[in-house]
Amino acid sequence: MKYGISCSTLLGLSPSADDVVRFAQEAERIGFHSIQLGDHVLGPEEFDASAYPAGVFDPRWPWYDPLVLLASIAGATKSVRLATGIAVLGYRPPIQQAQAVATLDFVSGGRFSYGVGIGWMREEFEALGVPFAQRGQRADEYLDVMKLLWSGSGQAFRGKFIDFTGGRLNPLPVQKPHPPIIVGGETPPALRRIAKYGDGFQINWKTFPEFKRILDELTTIMADSGRQLSDLYKQLAATNIELVQAEKDNLPNYEALGLDEIIFCPACYSVSEGFHTMRKFASEFF
Repeated sequence: MKYGISCSTLLGLSPSADDVVRFAQEAERIGFHSIQLGDHVLGPEEFDASAYPAGVFDPRWPWYDPLVLLASIAGATKSVRLATGIAVLGYRPPIQQAQAVATLDFVSGGRFSYGVGIGWMREEFEALGVPFAQRGQRADEYLDVMKLLWSGSGQAFRGKFIDFTGGRLNPLPVQKPHPPIIVGGETPPALRRIAKYGDGFQINWKTFPEFKRILDELTTIMADSGRQLSDLYKQLAATNIELVQAEKDNLPNYEALGLDEIIFCPACYSVSEGFHTMRKFASEFF
C-alpha cells in the first residue's frame, strides 16, 4: 500500500512559500508516495456549503494554482509523485491547460499525475463565466482535446465547446502517452468517465463494503468499455485519520481488492499542526 498526502488544507490559513517547500521535502523524506494539491480559484463570500462532497469547506483556506505550486515543489524534491487532487476541468481553457500539464511533467522529470473532476461549487463556476450545468460535457470534451494535443498528432478538433484547426505542443509530456489521468468522483457519470478516460480514480474514503460495491459497479462499466478494473490505479482520499484508523485491521483486504494508495487530506489551522498531523499519520500507517 502506498500513501499520499494533500497539502491544500494541511498547513493552516497563511503558510509561507518556504513552509510549503519544507513540508513537501519532509513528506518525501518520511516516505509519502505522492503530494497532492486541490483546486479552487476563489472562495465566494456566499456559497452552498452542503454541496461540498468531503466534509466541511472553509473558504479562508489558501487555494494556490496547483500546477504553479507543484512546479515549485518539483524543483525542491527528487522522487515524490506530484498530483492534482482534484483539478476542476472546466475552470481553464484546455489548450493552455494541456501545455501547463506537459510543462509540469517536463520540469518534474515525469513525476506528475493529473487528477481531474467536474467540480461542485456552482458559485465559482458562475464567477468564472462557465455554465455549471454543462460541466460534465465540458469536462469530457476538454479531456478529448488535451489527449489529442499530448499525442503530438497535430490534428484539428471540432467539438461543442472547442474548435481549432490543429497544432502541436512542444515539449510533449515526458510520460507516454501522457501523465496518468486520475478521475475523481463516484456518481454514475463519474464512473463512466473513469472507464472512458481514466488511468486511475480517486474517491472519498469508503468503508470496506462500500469500496467493494463501487468496484463491482465499475467492473461492469469497464467491461462495457472493453477494459478491466486492473487497468486502473485506485485511490481513496481520507479527510481525517480516524476514518483510516477505523478500518486499519481491514487494510490488507482493501489492498487485496486492488487499492493502490490512500491519500491523507486533513484540515489543519497552523503550520505546526500540519507537520505534526503528517508525522502522526506516517508513524501509524507506515
